[in-house]
Amino acid sequence: MNARKMNKRPAAAPVLAAALAAALGCGQAWAQAQTAAPATPAVQPAPTKPVAAPVQPVTLEEYLRLVVQNQPNLAAERLQIGLAKADSRTAAAFPNPSVHYSHKRDEKEWGIEQPLPIFGQRGMRIENARRGEIAAAANADVATATTLSDAAHAFNELLIAQQRLKVWQGAQDELNKAGRIVKGQIEAGTRSRYDGARLNLQQAQMSMQVSKAQAELVDAMAKVSAIAALPQWPARAAGSLQATAETMQPRYDRLWDMAQQRLPSVRAAQAELDQARHRIALEQREALPTPTVGIARIRNSFDGSYNQIGVNVEIPLFDRRQGHIDRAKVEADQAELRRDAAVLAAQGELQRAMQQLALRRNAVQDYEKEGLAQIAPLHQMAQDAYQLGKGSILELIDALGSITEHRLEHLELVKDMLDAEWEVRLASGDLPQIRP
Repeated sequence: MNARKMNKRPAAAPVLAAALAAALGCGQAWAQAQTAAPATPAVQPAPTKPVAAPVQPVTLEEYLRLVVQNQPNLAAERLQIGLAKADSRTAAAFPNPSVHYSHKRDEKEWGIEQPLPIFGQRGMRIENARRGEIAAAANADVATATTLSDAAHAFNELLIAQQRLKVWQGAQDELNKAGRIVKGQIEAGTRSRYDGARLNLQQAQMSMQVSKAQAELVDAMAKVSAIAALPQWPARAAGSLQATAETMQPRYDRLWDMAQQRLPSVRAAQAELDQARHRIALEQREALPTPTVGIARIRNSFDGSYNQIGVNVEIPLFDRRQGHIDRAKVEADQAELRRDAAVLAAQGELQRAMQQLALRRNAVQDYEKEGLAQIAPLHQMAQDAYQLGKGSILELIDALGSITEHRLEHLELVKDMLDAEWEVRLASGDLPQIRP
């Protein structure tokens, strides 16, 4: 539909300039009326510089901070927020005016046309883009949580690898001490040289185990350093290997109340659902036509100079954007199902993690009471029996090997417990609040 009003009386050039300024001013007024908040800056802050590798051993929280600040993949994920802010700036932009000029015999015409989204389309676009910013931030947190989980497991492995090497080195020292006893017995003539040969073989095997433990430690250090994006860093972990008290662990109901507010996966699914639902309203608003106001100056050889004002409006006769609206509704239904699936998965994971932690903690505590408590008496009895001639070299070696095996088994139980503690933190959303 096109409505035009003509004024054939001659007018000076300033009249056209004033009219054009009025049209542009009208457009600016509509822009201010539909803007809910200031536009997002186009320029994003420069990424922070990587943190230097620490010299001293680091705790789990310190290591996770290193990962967040240094990991390039996480920095790339955070830039998705900048892309979402750019979309918000695009949505906040007001339609550009168009200028036209035509020249035909005995007549010249020049003017300007300005689309005016008077039905709130621009405000809806801005709100939808801002919801996209929230979703982008939540998805960045999901990527951060995944990386932190890998980092925590690698840290626990390094912590245990350090202690595992100490266990093998301690076992080697004990075997060397036993070697001095055996040597003294052989020199005194109470033992044969077979005991010395058998002990030398065991010492060679022990050296091999120490070397293997050193290699495993180097591998664990390399993995920790790689995740922190510090490949040259000789990482060392500091932390407790003791089981936490069961009374310090909150109940499932309380943890879930906090988890559904903090879990990145649930927040991301909810943010995407909110944006998808808002997109339905946006598509319905986009179905309303956007009028265009035009002002022109015409100079005719016969009629003289005059101004022409017109309004151009699309008639939504055939295309009412029903396909776009239907698509937005289906996408909202998909987003709702994904949100429900994320909530159910989070509930199941929290329940599983809490059960695993209880089992792992009990296993460590029981083993410490029943197993490790017998190590010192066993060692002393084996050594005394050999010195008194009541035990053979094989019994002494077997006792020392059994002690080492029990200590290593305890470390494996502790590692499972540490991993289970982290899994509970991850499932409850109790992640370090670290920002680069």
